[in-house]
Amino acid sequence: MDELTLRIYPSVRAAATDLETPGLAGYAFARHAWLQAWADTFGAQAHIEPAIVVMADARIQMVLPLGITRRNGLRTLEFLGGIVTDYNAPAIDPDFARSLDATAVQALWRRITAALPSHDVVCLTRMPVTLDPPEGAVGERVPNPLALLPGVNAAGQARSVTFPDRYEALTGTLRPRFWADTQRCRRRLAEVGPIAFVVADDDAGMRALIVSLKRMKSRRWRETHSKDWFAVPAFSDFYDAMARIDLPEGRIHGSSLNVSGTAVAAHLGLVYRSRFYLLLIGWEADGWRRFSTGRLMTETLLRQAFDEGLRVFDFTVGEEAYKDDWANALMPLVRYDEAITARGRFATVLMTARDRLRARATQVAWLRRIVRRLAGRPLA
Repeated sequence: MDELTLRIYPSVRAAATDLETPGLAGYAFARHAWLQAWADTFGAQAHIEPAIVVMADARIQMVLPLGITRRNGLRTLEFLGGIVTDYNAPAIDPDFARSLDATAVQALWRRITAALPSHDVVCLTRMPVTLDPPEGAVGERVPNPLALLPGVNAAGQARSVTFPDRYEALTGTLRPRFWADTQRCRRRLAEVGPIAFVVADDDAGMRALIVSLKRMKSRRWRETHSKDWFAVPAFSDFYDAMARIDLPEGRIHGSSLNVSGTAVAAHLGLVYRSRFYLLLIGWEADGWRRFSTGRLMTETLLRQAFDEGLRVFDFTVGEEAYKDDWANALMPLVRYDEAITARGRFATVLMTARDRLRARATQVAWLRRIVRRLAGRPLA
């Protein structure tokens, strides 16, 4: 491993060529097109200092899109991509990844962090334990070496559908009552008017889709007393930029479910290699609720992905209950936290105490009300 060279890029644009290295295992979120859209929107607002690590010998072995930002007064090392990126992981040569054991990973990580600009803490979140192999590769999924760092903690799991040979074999595994109700909703919706699945295949169609989706999602967030992220300009700008990116080995996928020409549900996600990523889905309210148009949109996307010959339909991160109705596969996620400086160690103690208080508050009603009031959040 000593023969590996290490270089660090101070911007996403400077690392563009290496981020587009073919033949590496990983996810769409580590490609230049995705990271540049983030850097031009969220990244520009957040004042994050990119530190993109590339390790190579005769060829590139690993690309690690990291950055340093100031959070709670601490210089924090984290993945680039922020909240709009579902999986944080390196892009890595499959053979190189499989050659690393826990000892080698720890030594490699020490070498990387020593070469990076100074930072107080490390906070690597939403890391999948395995990576998609390169397109056309034969063999099992590729291990994520960062999951071998000492002290990594479980951090939930991502849900997905691994497609069988026949679509009916998938629907046959669903709860009978759930599937029957889904079919009944589609029949009732068809009584209102002709149903059409429309893919946004040009700039005008994508712009119209984004407008509808933003309105649907904003309304839903407000209904559930959640933060309306589309009221944050950088968040809104990112999805405008995402809709325009050219993604190697994949494409952005925007679509809507229309009834008599009116969009009643919409989705913006992406296809990368043989995986369909469901990222942002919305649906109309009021009189459309009784038709479960969000569920019908999900089933329509599943069918389209299957018909296209994709292997995985990925619901990505998040514990939304509806995902359990469809998913037949789980992927564990982990996180890695490390205090580097004395200041970082002191702050970590305080944040650990805060997290324990929050965890306790989920079980004690009066404590939960106090925590929500201090955070300035609605009590409902």
